Amino acid sequence: MPEGRSEVIMERRTRTTGEEWFMSAHDAMGKKVVNPEGDDLGEIADMRLAFPTGQVKYMVLKHGGVLGVGGKRFAVPPEALAYHPGDKVFVVNIDKHRLDESSGFDEGNWPREADWNLIRTGRPTTEPPSKEEAEAIARSKTPPPEVVTTERVETRERPR
Repeated sequence: MPEGRSEVIMERRTRTTGEEWFMSAHDAMGKKVVNPEGDDLGEIADMRLAFPTGQVKYMVLKHGGVLGVGGKRFAVPPEALAYHPGDKVFVVNIDKHRLDESSGFDEGNWPREADWNLIRTGRPTTEPPSKEEAEAIARSKTPPPEVVTTERVETRERPR
């Protein structure tokens, strides 16, 4: 290489992803939850995180109550909630009568895991996946490919 010149290798890494949407926890809190039939099931009241993984174990669905008082809490798997950017509600395949008849969990005794038994099976394809389907999807997904591009850039000293 001629004197006064050098070569720099610049590397750019990008990861392509499928359809993945992000929402802040703040925006999720208080968001209305309905089932595919349009029944109002309640709202997202909280979430349970696992550490050190940082995984969201479940979203807390608050069902019933009056003006924020009372109501029952249910541990809903986040994989069972359907949401798309621009939607004003979460959709989950839970029968409203099931929530009415169930006791939920006590404020002082939070469950360690989500309650997949709440989720109905035998649903139309537009509804969230069952626990088994969500687990199969998670096992079969490989991370998106990382694309690495390398460029050689020749640099020169600036004239002074």
